[in-house]
Amino acid sequence: MTQGYYSGISGLQSNQYGLDVIADNLANTSTTGYKSSTAEFADIFSKVVSTGNTPTSNDIGYGVRLQATSFQFQQGTLMPSDRFNDLALEGNGFFGVTSKGEVSYTRDGSFAFDTYQKVSGDVNSSTARLVTADGQYVTGTMLTNFDYNPSFDYGDTVSNAASGAYVISTPASDVALKAVDAQGTLEFPTRLAYPVEPTTQTSFFGNLGVTNESRTISADAISAKNETNRIKLTFTQSATQPALGASWDVEATVTSNDGSVVYDTQNGQAIFGASGALSSFSITSMNNDGTPVAVDLGTGYSGVISIDGVGVSGSSRSDGVSGGTLTKYGINTNGIIVADFSNGRQSAIGRIAVYHFQNDQGLNRDGGTYYTQSSDSGKPLFWKDATGASTNGATVRSGALEASNARVDVGLTDMIITQRAYQANSKTITTVDEMIQKALQMHR
Repeated sequence: MTQGYYSGISGLQSNQYGLDVIADNLANTSTTGYKSSTAEFADIFSKVVSTGNTPTSNDIGYGVRLQATSFQFQQGTLMPSDRFNDLALEGNGFFGVTSKGEVSYTRDGSFAFDTYQKVSGDVNSSTARLVTADGQYVTGTMLTNFDYNPSFDYGDTVSNAASGAYVISTPASDVALKAVDAQGTLEFPTRLAYPVEPTTQTSFFGNLGVTNESRTISADAISAKNETNRIKLTFTQSATQPALGASWDVEATVTSNDGSVVYDTQNGQAIFGASGALSSFSITSMNNDGTPVAVDLGTGYSGVISIDGVGVSGSSRSDGVSGGTLTKYGINTNGIIVADFSNGRQSAIGRIAVYHFQNDQGLNRDGGTYYTQSSDSGKPLFWKDATGASTNGATVRSGALEASNARVDVGLTDMIITQRAYQANSKTITTVDEMIQKALQMHR
């Protein structure tokens, strides 16, 4: 009968632990990225009452113990934020953060920036590292498609009194994740430039008609100095015309946009066949302030023509991209960090990594909504797509935070149940005590 004491005491202790777990969940209902826990109980062991052959069980239990506290990794509600560096994961996985060589994992994406100078003493070499509230660095894959150029004119040399900026070398639209153990700190250059791509090809289109009137078609051409210059073709019918078709004298000029500086002037001739299709053009290239630009009037009817019965027209198309400076950063749903530039172009520079484990329940809770790997969880890994490439396996939501998944209504209900169980076990102890007292009284 005294075993009832020990069973009751074990029940009190176990339900006390259960209440501790519930209280912890309720205390963290407002903790960003928090995942609630559930107390799991198991009986201690049993004692066989008799060894006789019976068709039913003849064991007596010896109490209860707390067997485990399991994590509840259900998705928390996503709350909007006005900061693009606030991140939430929709789906499975964890952000990876590191400090002093130690790696932890978290669902809390309330990140900030820690700015430092990569070149000591050069303020223009600053980069902003993505960090947690307590200073741990968020990990991922950075591209090597940009480098620091200390002599680069960012366009503010006069006001800034110094040149220097990071310059994109190869624009990118995607970022392949490196191996799990090759992930590093994510850095956002504070001064990032999209380099100028000078115009190398200009195509002209239109109809010159057949009347003896001057025609002009112009095109913009970007120079290596990031200036938008003007290529202008002026067509005038030649004094001597072929028996069939038409001949036009062409004066081609390359000038600054306002016409104050002339970089090149050439004279040539465009010959059109009897049907009005272009058959030859003598000017092939122009000098755009040091950069050769191919001039293309097309072939046949694909470019400039000279026919009657169709309205006179003219248009052009040029390649090349003007240089631009950083306007903002963004993070898309694949976790790719994208830089937007003043010239309308974009380029990826890195990607936030999302880690997974064979057994999430085996992770060690490390406080501060952090988890660390254990022998039970296995090593971190990346999910693979159909092609075998590493993928995040979760949607990254920029400008949002994941709320705690601890529910007040569930916690309060569990607390009532635990309270009643605790009271019942305490009653067991008092009841056993009364029975023993009664037995002692009978002995007298």
